[in-house]
Amino acid sequence: MAMHVAFVYADILRYGGTMPRMKDGAITFCCPDADVINIFEIRKES
Repeated sequence: MAMHVAFVYADILRYGGTMPRMKDGAITFCCPDADVINIFEIRKES
């Protein structure tokens, strides 16, 4: 399920777009499962 949601963001990057970011630079997206709320986060580690 997470990959189905994350694919939209990968598609945005593929066509030259940028992902919406939080104030701290993290990218978050939510799984659309109505029974369980899962929030995924992508962070760049240096």
